Amino acid sequence: MNALRSLPGWFPELTALTDVWLNDNRLTALPEDIGRLTSLRWLMLSENELTELPRSLGSLRDLVRLSLDGNPLSSPPPEVVAAGARAVVSFLAETQEDPVRQWSSKIVVVGEGRVGKTSLLRALRGEDHNPNEDSTHGLTVGSLDMPHPHPPAGESVDMRLSTWDFGGQEIYHATHQFFLTDRSLFLLLWDAQIGWEGSKLHYWLDMIKARAPHAPVVLVATHLGPRPPDLPLEELRETYPGLIVESLSADSASGEGVEEVREVIRQQVASLPLMGATWPRTWLRAADAVRAAGEKHVTPEVLGNLLSEAGVREPSHQASLTAALHSLGDLLYYPDDEELCDLVVLRPQWLTGYISRVLDSEDVLNEGGLFRHSFGNTLWQDVERSMRRHLIRMMENFDLSYRTEDQKASLVVELLPWNPPSYQEDWNSLERLEQRELRLKYRLHTVPPGIPTWFIAREHRFSTPVRWRSGALLKHPDGVHAALITVDRHAKTAELRVRGSYPHDFFAVLKDGFEQTLQRYPGLDITRLVPCPHRDEDGTACRHEFRHEQLRARLDRRPPLETIECPEHLEEVEVAYLLQGIERPAADQMADQVLERLDRLEIAGQRRHDEVRGGIEQARAEVSAMVAEQQRGFLDVLRREQSRMEAVCPSVLWVRRVSRREAGHRLRPGDVFQLHLCCEAPGEWHLLDDVEPYELPANSEFTNTVLPYVHHTLKVLKYVVPVFGAALGTASEDLSKMMKDDLELMKALLDGLPDETRRQLSDRESRSTVIANDHAEYREMFALLKQLDPEERWGGLNKVTTPEGPTYWLCGEHARFYRQGVLGVGTGRETVALPAQASGTPALPASDGQNASGG
Repeated sequence: MNALRSLPGWFPELTALTDVWLNDNRLTALPEDIGRLTSLRWLMLSENELTELPRSLGSLRDLVRLSLDGNPLSSPPPEVVAAGARAVVSFLAETQEDPVRQWSSKIVVVGEGRVGKTSLLRALRGEDHNPNEDSTHGLTVGSLDMPHPHPPAGESVDMRLSTWDFGGQEIYHATHQFFLTDRSLFLLLWDAQIGWEGSKLHYWLDMIKARAPHAPVVLVATHLGPRPPDLPLEELRETYPGLIVESLSADSASGEGVEEVREVIRQQVASLPLMGATWPRTWLRAADAVRAAGEKHVTPEVLGNLLSEAGVREPSHQASLTAALHSLGDLLYYPDDEELCDLVVLRPQWLTGYISRVLDSEDVLNEGGLFRHSFGNTLWQDVERSMRRHLIRMMENFDLSYRTEDQKASLVVELLPWNPPSYQEDWNSLERLEQRELRLKYRLHTVPPGIPTWFIAREHRFSTPVRWRSGALLKHPDGVHAALITVDRHAKTAELRVRGSYPHDFFAVLKDGFEQTLQRYPGLDITRLVPCPHRDEDGTACRHEFRHEQLRARLDRRPPLETIECPEHLEEVEVAYLLQGIERPAADQMADQVLERLDRLEIAGQRRHDEVRGGIEQARAEVSAMVAEQQRGFLDVLRREQSRMEAVCPSVLWVRRVSRREAGHRLRPGDVFQLHLCCEAPGEWHLLDDVEPYELPANSEFTNTVLPYVHHTLKVLKYVVPVFGAALGTASEDLSKMMKDDLELMKALLDGLPDETRRQLSDRESRSTVIANDHAEYREMFALLKQLDPEERWGGLNKVTTPEGPTYWLCGEHARFYRQGVLGVGTGRETVALPAQASGTPALPASDGQNASGG
């Protein structure tokens, strides 16, 4: 961090620049002519103070990576930024040609059921009051136009407001959260006859704070009586600082107070961040055409024609605008989902209406939340059968359900029973109690909808029959590791516990998944607590819990504070021990115990006696978990600053010489090397079957680009062979020998590098994080691979963003592991077959029905 507030005037003259790193500065603006840097491919601007990007950035057509996190941007709007670098460039390119200001925003109306939300909206539109108004089921989207109170000089501006009226019944709240966004005005209604407490104002304010912490909220009392509405407004404002901007009352039947509410809305929406933001005229026209379309859903081709008729004709611009409208909630489209890529939902309220039928179904409730797909014949009888499959997949995308193994039913997690089934005998069995355990507790300011049910659906591939509304027992496919997630709504806490011979990797996966779920609530107050591991002589556990952030702060001190006293039993505890497994280890710090266990495992595998085979199963699971942890950590460091849109190509590379020569020789003129891409499934990296490798001569590009990259991956690749070579068949032993030869070749090539280069690599290895030079090496490797594979086929690898967030490039079999409904762990005895390996070698069998899936 250089604390730069601006860039020098000569900066845009550096037209040969390809990579620019300006993260963690204080930049408030970029040079207007930065678009002259047409060679730029990476532009890193995270954690600055930028409010607007210059339109000339639209000229950077080769830009593939743009990092803007932590900037208070209003232009481009956040929805465009979230769609990735190409969307930003497309937006700014079209804005350059024909900019126009857009005057639209969103009003979100929330509150308990029957509080009068729909009636107030009718009154605001000047429509007649309907005393028999039906209760809203799910979501209703309407419109409300108002003149701008302070238009630009000489202009008359009408603000076009979309109104989102949410059903108040609790069962719908989990579906609402996807549409409650910042940059909206919230109207929170409460019934003056029931009172502010009976209307659950604290609950709703907690929800808004968690989901849209920067949105203004107007409280409106309804159902007025002879006495004026009464509530502790100042106390609420102190509890929710900056959230409540006004408190009003209105009666929709008589019209009392409606005009005052309308005027407050007019003033507040005029001040919303994106009101009056600049858009390309064609984009705004196309967005309006989408919003005005009569169809509830269309094919992508029909949507493309609609956008083309409005002036957005470039396919890349259409994709960017569609992604922005998806983020805004104007449509729903999942182009990367093979089951949904042929459907664009133009009316989200149409979708939530059909989902609400399932949530309201007595049949589904009586089945303990099991939605048999045959129920759709009744609940969804007014849509064609193919659309019913889409509706099921949409519920899965919202983490509201997941399909059972037989694909004939879906478990609707919001309808799980409140009472847990019996699980203590399994969880607290003697075998489990003797295993290692990792625990982390979360204290929340509120338990919002979807916690932990979204998490249960998200981690369905580890599911067992033990699940309820506030918890679940999960099991890893290795049959050794198990986890328990529980939520105490009264205490407002959630706890994640994992047990097994080496629980660290499974814990890391589930922790990432739970953290990913919590991220849907950006305003949620979270305190992470690490339980003290001390036990008294009688086995009683210590009650003290250390704050995670304080433990981290102690280690971050220079010099670090390595111990901390427990105030309960008054003894010092090692901070590193408390954080072991909870904090992911550095990728280059493979513990000696892993090497020792790998050696023992390989020796045992070579003996191949039946009595040994049975005894090493738990050791294999433990070693596989250790290796998965290291491989997962390596990719985590590699992509620490990459988003799912910009994990541009695979990262795990295997090198072979075309004609085998004895290890130890330096590169010779005429040598040709093969570059093999690997499946990146953590714990199961492997070569691809029947895939032609890339070939590269032993030239300077190989020496300067490939070998430094190999240096970083080699220390992780070397743990692949022992895991798959131990306790397996003859074919796998042959494969193990061949892979070991490859590793020796890679080591020999590195040994042949110039002394200065090897010294630089050694210096870097001593660091615990990837530095800028390392990232440059990765980018050079990416550029070389794209040169070798212009069509970006990547050996048929699938780009999979896991439910926990990280993106991996996976073979077909491992990609299938993450798909909805393909695998339910059940009792923990099911297995995932390893994919076939390279050179026609048969798939590696998992001994005794087990395998080492990294999840």
